[in-house]
Amino acid sequence: MAVKKIARAGNYILLQEDSGTIAVFRDYDNVKGALREAAESNGLAYDNNWTTRQFGTKLCKELGNGKMAKVGEYFIMIQDSGSIGVLKHYANTLGALREIAKAIRFTIDPKWNTRTAGSKLIDAINK
Repeated sequence: MAVKKIARAGNYILLQEDSGTIAVFRDYDNVKGALREAAESNGLAYDNNWTTRQFGTKLCKELGNGKMAKVGEYFIMIQDSGSIGVLKHYANTLGALREIAKAIRFTIDPKWNTRTAGSKLIDAINK
């Protein structure tokens, strides 16, 4: 995957690949909340007393390769420092684009497909 264009709007990251495909990710300031969201949306049990590092490490060990795990739409990573990072990759790309557009007061034409909407939104954010 080669990235043609990229933009950041708050906690959202929008990418357009050379092929024109659009991807939307969200990173989280509240990592423990993101871990809970990932677990709950995938029917996984967890202990409210776990620290963020315990929670993320447990998910990476049980559901991934020990350093990273994909839990539904969520990517959970253990950084070199030991801290935990979470990214959500939106399966409903157009829905995510609409959410971002609303937040920045950008109008998406209902006739636009995902590629057009994503490309125009990236350009609007980068202006």
